Amino acid sequence: MPIARRLEHRITSGYIQIVADGQYIPAFWAHPQMGGPFPGLVLLHDDRGLSAHTRALVQRFSSVGYYVIAPDLFNRQLPTTDEAANAIEEALFSESHIKVTAALHALETHHKCNSKMAVIGWDFGARLVYAVALTHQDVMAAVSFYGDPSPYLGRFTDENLSPLLAIFGTEDEIMRKHENQLREELIRTGAPHEVIVYSGAKHGFFNDTLPTYDAEASEDAWNQTLAFLETHQGKPPAPQSALGDALDPGRVY
Repeated sequence: MPIARRLEHRITSGYIQIVADGQYIPAFWAHPQMGGPFPGLVLLHDDRGLSAHTRALVQRFSSVGYYVIAPDLFNRQLPTTDEAANAIEEALFSESHIKVTAALHALETHHKCNSKMAVIGWDFGARLVYAVALTHQDVMAAVSFYGDPSPYLGRFTDENLSPLLAIFGTEDEIMRKHENQLREELIRTGAPHEVIVYSGAKHGFFNDTLPTYDAEASEDAWNQTLAFLETHQGKPPAPQSALGDALDPGRVY
């Protein structure tokens, strides 16, 4: 995973529980230790569940100035095959919307968040990103990494769609099937959007634990994502600001 070329916050991270539909659900979060308030980011995992890779992404976004929650959409299951993942997705997709809404609420009401919310997802989570962009007008930015848009095609008709960034690779079958229609519908909405396609990149190119990982495309996608979030949420507080607020000038620590 490429290292972000920017100053990083010291962070705190770990497992938490959030309330969804009257029940506690597991989640993983991370946040800067000092400063704020910070923009909030709900991070939606891929078809392998709340894995070590996903937890590292939560920490990575936190280190550049976000309060991040990744709800466990698979109820602690970590599938290792496509067949197992597909079965879990089919069983849990509908209830995942409730978990995403709960994560957004947890951040929106947190005293260290500035109520500027965004959502980002990969694969399974990226499909949910489209639903959030269509239904949550309070979300200021939505980023979908190689998410299948087909269940939502025909619904991208509302100018109230959250600003959306869709990222694919040219060697991704999903992109080849649906790119043109997705682009046409997003243009018709009049809503802010970008569709970025990386030449030669395959499905899963951002995940450095997969054979489809593409370091060059991944690094550029990381920078494009941060730029998109900053455009629509505002720039997160820098670490210098956090230190300046918390420490007394001239004192030795």
